[in-house]
Amino acid sequence: MSKLSFDNRLMFTYESKSFPGVNKVAALVRQDIYLVTGFHAGEYTKGCKCRNLIIYGTVDKSDYLKELEDKGLIDLEKVRGKWEVYSFQVIDAPMEGVDHALVIAGSDKRGTIYGLFHLSELLGVSPLVNWNHVVPKKKKNVSLSDEVNTVTKEPSVRYRGFFINDEWPAFGNWAMEHFGGINAKCYERIFELLLRLKGNYLWPAMWNSNFSMDGPGLESARLADEYGVVMSTSHHEPCMRSGEEYRLLRGENSIYGDDWSFINNREGITRFWRDGLLRNKAFENVITLGMRGERDSKILSEDAGLKENIDLLRDVLKTQNDLIRETIDQDIDKIPRQIVLFSEVEEFFYGDDKAKGLMGDPELEGVTLMLSDNNVGYTRTLPSKEIADHKGGFGMYYHMDMHGGPYSYKWIGSTYLPRVWEQMTAAYEFGVRQIWVVNVGDIGTQELGLSYFLDLAYDIDRWGKADAAITEEYVNNWAERQFGGMLPLSGRNKIKKIIWDYTSLLEKRRHEIMNACVYHPLHFGEADQVLSVSAEILKEAEALKKRVDEEDMSAFVSLLYYPACGTANLMKMWILAGRNKLFAHQNRIEANIIADELDACVRRDSELIDEYETVDDGYYKGFGRSEHIGFVNWNEEDNKYPIKHLIYGANSPRMLVARADDENYMTGLEWNDRPQTWSNMLRPDVDSIDFDIISGSDKPFKYKIHTDCGWLIFSRTEGEVSVRERVILSVDKSLLTDKISGTFEVECIGFGTAHVTVLAAPKAAPEGVFIESDGYICMEAEHFADRQGSSKGHFEVLRPYGRTGSAIKAFPVTHDFTGDKKRPFVSYRFMADEGEYNLTFDLAPTTPVTFKEGQYISFSLNGGKMQTLNTVKEPDEPFFSSRQWRQEALESVKRTSATVKCKKGENEVKFYGASPGIVLERILFVRSGTKLPESYLGPRESYIRLEDVSSGENQEEENE
Repeated sequence: MSKLSFDNRLMFTYESKSFPGVNKVAALVRQDIYLVTGFHAGEYTKGCKCRNLIIYGTVDKSDYLKELEDKGLIDLEKVRGKWEVYSFQVIDAPMEGVDHALVIAGSDKRGTIYGLFHLSELLGVSPLVNWNHVVPKKKKNVSLSDEVNTVTKEPSVRYRGFFINDEWPAFGNWAMEHFGGINAKCYERIFELLLRLKGNYLWPAMWNSNFSMDGPGLESARLADEYGVVMSTSHHEPCMRSGEEYRLLRGENSIYGDDWSFINNREGITRFWRDGLLRNKAFENVITLGMRGERDSKILSEDAGLKENIDLLRDVLKTQNDLIRETIDQDIDKIPRQIVLFSEVEEFFYGDDKAKGLMGDPELEGVTLMLSDNNVGYTRTLPSKEIADHKGGFGMYYHMDMHGGPYSYKWIGSTYLPRVWEQMTAAYEFGVRQIWVVNVGDIGTQELGLSYFLDLAYDIDRWGKADAAITEEYVNNWAERQFGGMLPLSGRNKIKKIIWDYTSLLEKRRHEIMNACVYHPLHFGEADQVLSVSAEILKEAEALKKRVDEEDMSAFVSLLYYPACGTANLMKMWILAGRNKLFAHQNRIEANIIADELDACVRRDSELIDEYETVDDGYYKGFGRSEHIGFVNWNEEDNKYPIKHLIYGANSPRMLVARADDENYMTGLEWNDRPQTWSNMLRPDVDSIDFDIISGSDKPFKYKIHTDCGWLIFSRTEGEVSVRERVILSVDKSLLTDKISGTFEVECIGFGTAHVTVLAAPKAAPEGVFIESDGYICMEAEHFADRQGSSKGHFEVLRPYGRTGSAIKAFPVTHDFTGDKKRPFVSYRFMADEGEYNLTFDLAPTTPVTFKEGQYISFSLNGGKMQTLNTVKEPDEPFFSSRQWRQEALESVKRTSATVKCKKGENEVKFYGASPGIVLERILFVRSGTKLPESYLGPRESYIRLEDVSSGENQEEENE
C-alpha cells in the first residue's frame, strides 16, 4: 500500500509554467495543511531528496506529469481532454530521491484546482475555511494511502455558480469595511469561495458596481480569468457590460449617446456593446444576450404590444451576434452565450397565436436558454419536447434571495434544502444541464443553501437521488465539516437538529412576510408549535455557544447561531405580537406580560445583529443590515414593527375560561355567558384537554371546579389565579364502552360560574381508516392506504418536504400522465357522514412546466369517474405575476378544491398522477356547513390507526 505522510518532511512542487491561478491555489492548500498539521510544507527542487512530495499540474502543461506519464507511473488518458476532471493518485518512488508522492493531475485549470482543494477536504478542511473562518480540527500523524486514489468524472452541470445581487446595504458595506469597495481584493475572496465549493461561474454585483471598471479597471476580470472563474453578467446586462456602466458613461457628448433605447440610440448602444465585448474578449466568459430597460425594467412602455417587443428583441439579438462575430470569433458557436428568459422575456420567447415568439429563431441557435424560477424557489417553464434538443442547451436562474415581486427576502438565508432538491433535480431531468446560477444576494448566511446547490450541480448522482432524505444526509455531512472540530458529537447532533428546525420554520413563512396575523395565536396549537420550536432553538444555541472556544466563535456565530437565533427570535416575536393583540382584545391581564416579552424580542433582534457584526473583530460587519421586519409592500418601504397592546384590568376580579387551542371563552357571568361543549375527546387519540382559567383583572380570584362525573379527572380542582392557570382535563378511555357526556363547572368564587359539557368516546377505531371529527377529515399525503404504479410511473414519498414535513410526487418527473389510460395512484380510506363535503388538495406551490396556463390534478371518489381540476385559477391570464402566484408564494401552498358527496361509513379517495410538477402534501374534507377555526397551516391530521408492518403489531398514529 502506497502511503504519504503529512509531516515536517512534506514538500510541494512548483512549476512556473503552471497556470498562475493554480499556483495560487496550491499556496492556499499549503496553508490548509499547516492549519491541520502545524507543519509548513517546503518547496521541492528537482533532484533533491524528499520523503513526501505533492506533485500537481495540468495535463500537457507540466513537466512533472509528463515525466511520470512517460515512465508509466500514471495514466493521464482518463483525464486528457475532459472538462474539469482530475486524477488523484498516491504512488511510491515517482522519481529519483523521492519516496512517496501524491500526484494531482487536472484536465484543465479548474480540474487541477478542484484536485488541490480535494486534498484540503480529505484533511478535514472546510470550503468555508477562509470565508467563515472555519478552523479545522488539529491532527497528528496525518497520512493518505492509495485507498483515496480516484479519477473524477465531469461535473453534472457545465457552468455552476452564483449571483451577488441586491448587495446594498449588506454586502456593499461589508466590502467597503474590509476591502475599500467591491474591487479585485474583495473578489479574490469570492473566487476562492466559489472554487472551493466546486463552482466555476459568477454573475458579479451590479446594483451600484461595475465589475470591469472597479477592480480598479479590469483587475477583477483579469483575476477571475487567472483563477479560472468564468464570468458572465445577469439577465439584463448584455455584452459583458454591467447594468450601471451606461449611467456612468452616457451624456449629451458621450460616444454612447444619452438614451438607453435601441430604437432612438441604435448607434450609441451598439458601440457601447462592441466596446464591452472588445474589452473583455481576452477572458473566459459566457456572454449575455438580449436587452431590458434601465435598472432591470421593461424594454418598452406598458402600452407596447407583444409583437413590438419581440421584433425589437429579435433585432437586438442579431446585432449582438454580429458584434460577437466581428470582435471575438467568426465561428460564433465557439463563444458561450446565454439569454435569460426572466420576467416578461419568457413571454417574448414563446409568443402567442398572433405574435411568433423567439423560439426557434436562428439568432438563438447555440445560445443557452436560461430558464428561471418564480422568484421564490419553484421553477417556471421547463424544456418541452419541441425544444428539448435545442443547440446550446438550457440553464436555470434560481433564487435564494430576491429584491422584487412577490416579496423581497434579503436578510438571513431562508433556503430549505428539500425544496432545492425537488425543484433542481426535476429541472436536471428535463435537460437543464448547461448553466445553474443562484441569486444569493449578499452571500452571508446563505452558505448552507449555496453549498448544497453547487454540490448538487457538481455531482447530481451523489446529491440528487430520488429521495428527499438525501438532504438529511447532506446536512449531516455539512454540519460535520463545519463544526466537527469545535464540538463533540452530542453538540454536533444538536446543531443538525437546530438547522432543520429553523429552516423548516422558514419553509412555512419567510422572515420578511411574517406578521401578527399569519399564525392564529391559539387554533390547532400552530402558534404553540412555532413558539416551542423557537424556544428550543434559542435555548440550545445559547447553551452550545458557551461551549465554543473563541477561535471557533466566528464560524459558530455566522453559520449557526446568528441565522438560527435570528430566525427563532423573529418568529417568537410575531407569535407574541399575535397573542398580545388577541389577549388584549379579550382583556386578559396576560397581554401586558406578553407585551414586555415582545419588547424583549425587538431588542434581541438588534442584539443578535450586533453579535454577528462584532464577532471575529467585526469580520461580518455590514452583513446584518438588510431590513427584515413587517413588510407590507413587496419591499421594505413602509414596513411595520409589531404593535404593542396594553390593557387596563377590570375593576373587579374577572374570570375567563377557554380551551388552550380556542379563542372562544366563557366568563361565568350571569347574563351574557354561553356554556360550551367540548368534543375533542370524541377523537380516538385524544384523552385529555388543556384549558386555561384566566384573569381579566389585576385583582386575583379564587376558583373551584365541580363535577358529578367520576370519569372526568382534573389536574387541579381549586386555586387562585392572578394571570392564568393551566388545568388538564383527562379521561381514562379504557373504561369507556360507548360515547358518553358529562358536565363540570368552574366557579369564580363570589363572581360567577362557567358551565362545560364534555363528550368522549372509546379509543377503538378501524385500522387504516381516517376518522372524521369536528366536521373534517385531514390526511397527510404520505399516509395513503394503497399505492399502485403503472407502466409509465409511480408515486414516491418525499420526506422531509413542505410545510408539514412530507409529501408525495409522481415519478418520473418529466412524464405527463394526463393522457395515459392507466395512471399511477394512491388511495386513502376515511369515515364520513352522508352528504356534501368540500374537498381541498394542499399542494406545493409549484408552477406549470409549460408556458400554457394549465397544471392538472386528478382524483376519484368511491370508484366514481375520475375528475380533473386545473390548479391554475385564471388560465386566461399569465400565471407569473398573477394574484394566485403571489398568494401561493406568500403562503408556500397551492390549494385546489372541489365539492363532492360522501357516503355514510367508509369512503375511498384516489389521487392520480397527472401534470408534471405536482406535489401533494395534504387532503382535507370539510362537511358542508362546517366552518373550521381560522388558521395558517390548517387543522391537525385526523386520527388513523396504522399497522406497524415491521413488527406486525397495530400502532396508533398520534396526531395531536
